[in-house]
Amino acid sequence: FDFGTRWGQNMAIFSALRGLYEPFNRHKKIVGFDTFAGFPKIAKEDGTSSLMKKGNISVTKNYENYLEQVLNYHESTSPLAHIKKFEIVKGDAVFELDKYLNKHKATIVALAYFDFDIYEPTKICLELIKSRLVKGSLLAFDELNDHDSPGETIALQEVFGLNNIKLKRYPYTSRTSYFVVE
Repeated sequence: FDFGTRWGQNMAIFSALRGLYEPFNRHKKIVGFDTFAGFPKIAKEDGTSSLMKKGNISVTKNYENYLEQVLNYHESTSPLAHIKKFEIVKGDAVFELDKYLNKHKATIVALAYFDFDIYEPTKICLELIKSRLVKGSLLAFDELNDHDSPGETIALQEVFGLNNIKLKRYPYTSRTSYFVVE
């Protein structure tokens, strides 16, 4: 899952990596969630940074259609190109993820990348996927310990407890953190 897809760079990377490491795994689907209209709302947990405004971090109109074309091209050049192995879900993930999981009851989450920047969708989506994680599942975050976006860290703390995870940093970026479910 890619939570906070925005321009789709992570979905494209995940697609390329799946093509390299699991080109014949038709069950490993990449699902991106985004409003494509910016933050739906801001909670007190999100702090007071100038970044924290309703509608901030939006993309150009109908961008999700362009992203669909990019990802379709990725699929067209890979094995099993006749099977669509990605989905873009437009809307507030607080509601859309629950609908998705009810429709796809056998979903197991191997990787979830959180780039919402804000508290409420991060917390709710963590709660919704928690029972679908297995040992070895990877949860990654773009704004942990970021003083401009404190909501993501607060959500992780409330759902998993920071003392219960072994948090690691990706050394080539300033903010990317992750942990593996043990």
